[in-house]
This record gives sequence, C-alpha cells and structure tokens, in this order.
Amino acid sequence: MCNLNCHFCPKTKRESGFMSFDLCKKAILESKDLADEITLHVMGEPLLHPDIEKIILFAEAEGVRINLTTNATLVAKYQDLLLNPTIRRINFSVHGLKVNYSSEEQQRILHEIISFTKLAEEERDDLILIYRLWNINDESNRLLLDQIEQEFNISLEEGVKKISMRIKNNVYIHYDNSFDWPDPKGEVRSERGYCHGLTTHIGILVDGTVVPCCLDNNGNIPLGTITEKKLVSILADSRAMAMKKGFQGRKLVEDLCKKCTFIKRLERNRDTS
Repeated sequence: MCNLNCHFCPKTKRESGFMSFDLCKKAILESKDLADEITLHVMGEPLLHPDIEKIILFAEAEGVRINLTTNATLVAKYQDLLLNPTIRRINFSVHGLKVNYSSEEQQRILHEIISFTKLAEEERDDLILIYRLWNINDESNRLLLDQIEQEFNISLEEGVKKISMRIKNNVYIHYDNSFDWPDPKGEVRSERGYCHGLTTHIGILVDGTVVPCCLDNNGNIPLGTITEKKLVSILADSRAMAMKKGFQGRKLVEDLCKKCTFIKRLERNRDTS
C-alpha cells in the first residue's frame, strides 16, 4: 500500500493489503537469527501500516535492528516513533516528491525531513539518515538540492554517475540512476550475472511468501510461504539452493533473473568495490 503514484514504480499486480501483525511477528522471529537487520520495504510505504508502532516496538523487544525506507510524507506524524533506538537507518526516497507534488509541497515535505534530521542529530546521533536521489539525470532535482544546501550550508556535487556524499555526521545524500524493475514478459538480458539475493537478503511478501530478492515484488519466484513452512527450511530447499549456487558461479538460473537489468548495477558496484 502506498499514498503516492510514482511513474518509476511498477505497482504490484498482487492484491494490495497490509501484512497482519501476527504474521509480521512470525517473520521477525524466524528472520532475526539469520540477519543483522530487518528492512521494512519491498513495495509500499511502511508508515501507512496500521500496526507500524506495534511492529517497531516488537522488533525492539526482540533485539532486532530496523532499516526503514520511506517516501517521507509521514515523517512529521511519526517522528517520535522514528527515533526509536531499534531503528538503525532510514532511507528517504526524496526522488518521489517531485512527481507527486507541486514545488511548494515538495519544499514543505523536505523541510519536515530536514527538521527531523536535525532533531535526530540531537537525540539519536547514531541513526543513519540517507536522502535518496535515484534520478541523477533529472534537472528538476535542483529545487531539492538548493533547499538541502541552504539548510545544511553545504555544496552538493552534480552531474555525477554515482556518489554517496556525506551531508554531515551520519546524514548522507545518495545519487544514482533510476532503474527498470524486472518484468517476466521482458527480453532476456543475459544468462550470466551476479546477485546478492539469497546471500545478503531475501524478501517476505505481505502473505508470507518468501522471494529471493526485493525486486521480485510480484512473487514470480515463490520459494515457499512462512505460513506453511519454517523460513530456514524454505531457504534450504532445492530451488533456493540452486539459485544461490548459480549466483556464486555467475549463472542465472531463474527466467526473471535473466531479464533483470538491476544486475548490471550490482556487477558495477562489485567490480569497483
């Protein structure tokens, strides 16, 4: 579920809804020993979830760190909750503002993000905050960049291919290109490639379906569901293991992976790291 309508978002073809709190607790409990942190995203706006406060407090009670990606439109409403010590990082997708709001509304929402940033510096100096601009070729970013420069008294570099630039302390701005989400009806890009799916991350969709990657938003590669089987067993099954082994050997096993253009970004980052 999301309160914005961005052209670069493919929208889910599944029925929209919220993961139940009980299922979310199950996902957290079965994931916490496998992961350093749990990220609230894949599709949708996490702060719209009616149980978002209960979810974060449950994660805190279980000693689970949260990484949250938000379109930032509800930051002012939930600023106290977002300062919860179990939240390790917040990604603000500010590139979504200009395609949904007038320049005045963009400035208002960005001001709310900046105000929260300054509050977090006072109360949570360990909290990592990232302003995402994943549309670096868009000239209209200048409005947002001017406001950030003015508020923080800095100069931001433009025209870069990719850069993660520190604004101050634990606050960063991250530039990158927009990308096309993999389409099962798309053309095969390559039979070979490397992906972090099933190695550094997995996804659990709203109904408990486990997918190998956060870009499989429609569950085209269902590995199993945690409502029927333990997560550790799902990840040990033959389909998941074949994919993981394939990635390690730079071989793409699943059709959706062969059509994924995001893999080019992963390969670029891997080659330059």
